[in-house]
Amino acid sequence: MKILLFLTAILWSIISFSQVNRIIFDEAKNQEILYGECTPDAFLQGEFGAWFNEEYENYEVADIHFNPNYTIPFDSVYVFLGTWCGDTKRELPRFCKIMDHEYFKGTMVRYFAFDGAKHNDIIDSEEYYVQFLPTFVFYYKGNELCRIVETPKDSLEEDIMDLLSRVQDL
Repeated sequence: MKILLFLTAILWSIISFSQVNRIIFDEAKNQEILYGECTPDAFLQGEFGAWFNEEYENYEVADIHFNPNYTIPFDSVYVFLGTWCGDTKRELPRFCKIMDHEYFKGTMVRYFAFDGAKHNDIIDSEEYYVQFLPTFVFYYKGNELCRIVETPKDSLEEDIMDLLSRVQDL
């Protein structure tokens, strides 16, 4: 009985793990893309790594905008992206580098990659109102606080700090 439970647990882990960092061929975009939920590790691999690493390394985080007096109230941040999308190729590495900064340590970020038709088998794009990629959605106590869609108004750092300044009294 213990062996059966152990084997079931291993099989469940393999099945669950296979749902993360999936690469599929997208007929609409005629290329391999990340699809479903993914981790930042997936952005470092293969063709994704070429554009991700270059932008990540070259981007200088403007931490001059970070206010040490602000608390980070985010429960989580959901990032909706398309590895085929030019805006994602520019903004995703920058966002990841900002989230790697010690100021944002501990912020839970989940990444969801969409195909060229903006579909994903983990997240319903209509339920989350995803129309453009990338979309960064910031949550507090399970409720959406704000989102940055496609390109930031000023810069990712300034837009995030603007959000933080508005939610300090929550």
